[in-house]
Amino acid sequence: MKIIFVSNNWADAHQQVRLQALLALCPSLVCLTFTRTYYPATSSIEPLWTGRMEHASYLKRWNIYIQFFRQLYKTVKNGDIVYTYGFDLAAITLLFRTLTRRSVYLVHEVPDIREMFFRKGKAGWLLRRIERWVIPRIDLLVVTSPEYVTEYYQKLRGLPVRKYLVIENKIHTRPHHLPNTPERPASQNRIRIGYFGLLRCKASLDCLMLLACTNRFDIILRGIFMPDTRHYESLVKETPNMQYLGPYDAPKELKTLYGSVDIVWAAYPYSPRSITGNHLWARTNRFYESLYFRRPIVVQKGTSDADRARTLGNIAIEVDLEDTRQAAQYLEEQLTPDYLQDMEKALTAIPEHEYLIKDEYKTLVRCLQLRK
Repeated sequence: MKIIFVSNNWADAHQQVRLQALLALCPSLVCLTFTRTYYPATSSIEPLWTGRMEHASYLKRWNIYIQFFRQLYKTVKNGDIVYTYGFDLAAITLLFRTLTRRSVYLVHEVPDIREMFFRKGKAGWLLRRIERWVIPRIDLLVVTSPEYVTEYYQKLRGLPVRKYLVIENKIHTRPHHLPNTPERPASQNRIRIGYFGLLRCKASLDCLMLLACTNRFDIILRGIFMPDTRHYESLVKETPNMQYLGPYDAPKELKTLYGSVDIVWAAYPYSPRSITGNHLWARTNRFYESLYFRRPIVVQKGTSDADRARTLGNIAIEVDLEDTRQAAQYLEEQLTPDYLQDMEKALTAIPEHEYLIKDEYKTLVRCLQLRK
């Protein structure tokens, strides 16, 4: 028995963290991977097979899907575990298992529920029909937020889920065993806001640009722009008090990143969908990283992160990104050095289990060993 780790983005930091954990569980692990226009890929192991995937619709990827299917045929044997990222790759793996009748235990991890699943029209209808075939046949669904199962698959879609396990986007180990509270910058009454990761939220960028223009805030952007927000890179250069400093290496640079700002922008990419959508259920990496490094956070009103922050105490400030001007005005009024100090004090009381992985992988081991 071996684990075949199927990565739809080999450079994704989250997937690399999960890969390292799986390697510790099962050294006989091989990787079938896809690369994209993204961060530079760094990994401790060499993939068995690598394909190139562009940011495009599923229909435009048919050629690479055929190549992937052939590689599954060469690699996967009876009794193997296939651990997949990406709904499209999970669907192809399930199709492979069905056609070849090989005894394969299929694990599918869902870090996010993409907006395409909420689309109207024929394309959205077809995707949801395929989802209705795929999800009930997954042996183990790994999710980063419990609401993905309870609110989306079960309540909204009415889909049966065989078995699921929640592994939140918590910190796995103390990065390089460094102290978890970096020194806050001397801001001289100017507040530094950091927006890190995938810079894909237009509403967030618009709001931050407005704050930068007040001359009370310094805005630091680190990560990569996505196709829909790539034009913001030139806009940022023209905005005073706002800097884009390029990609970063997680987790190596996290302490430096969080040590360079007073407060972290952790609002999930805004969606106009007020009732349903990934933005309501997702748990962002920045939320847990901010708890670990004891940096106050900006969260989006009505989201899972906002609800959790409220139960933990005065550690975050909520904004409604439906109106970016109003959100910027609210933050300008509320974010003061004294308010930040109060939030930092509250963060020191947060217990470790809220942001550090504890025994989640022991549960994963049991799930894999109990497969039939």
